[in-house]
Amino acid sequence: MKFYDLHIQGKNFQEDREILKEAQRLGYSGAAITYPDKSYKEAKKTLKRLEEEFQDFEIIKAVSISSETPRELRRKVDKFRKTADIIIVKGGDPKINRAACEDIRVDILTRPYQNRRDPGINHVHAKAAAENNVAVELNTNDIIRSYLKVRTRLFEYYRDIIKLHRKFHFPVVITSNATSTYDLRTPRDIIALFKCINMQEEEIIDALSTIPRSIIEFNKQRDSMIILGTKIVNKGIQ
Repeated sequence: MKFYDLHIQGKNFQEDREILKEAQRLGYSGAAITYPDKSYKEAKKTLKRLEEEFQDFEIIKAVSISSETPRELRRKVDKFRKTADIIIVKGGDPKINRAACEDIRVDILTRPYQNRRDPGINHVHAKAAAENNVAVELNTNDIIRSYLKVRTRLFEYYRDIIKLHRKFHFPVVITSNATSTYDLRTPRDIIALFKCINMQEEEIIDALSTIPRSIIEFNKQRDSMIILGTKIVNKGIQ
């Protein structure tokens, strides 16, 4: 079984290389190095070098988009969709959470609960995310770096998100959102951790393996699709 971490924060070639080697050692088959939208263009050379160095480990190029309005979000998605393998939208603002869930070009919504006192998504967001195949991220770094009341609240948010996931069937991915090697955990450790929020082992494995793989494969075929599920096939000339 192949496991993927679709959200590791990029810094520079040396540190990215180190954290990817550790992810590989821990049992992952691939990982997404994620750069903010403001620095993604400058990071392209770094990402290309990483792809060349890791021949037996899949490197995914991801961009993390921050925006203040839905209009700005759509503009940035337009800008990066053809150059990034994965588009991650930073959530928190209700309008941004909803706009991300309603945009089929978005792959992952991260931290919909940021600066909020609720999980950040409700049945409206959940239904839209399911219709547009937008995954909601649960990341281990927020749990690892939090204490007491904050951690308890995070567990509550994650449980609420999972309840919505079971009802509306939108994708869920589990990532590290790691900034260093110390933030990474083995898939086995992550399975044990998320059982604490009443996720079934099969659900956790899907969030670490099946769903990330489907996102990667779907994006490889985006350019040939005219609408969701329908792509242009070049049969060639006989």
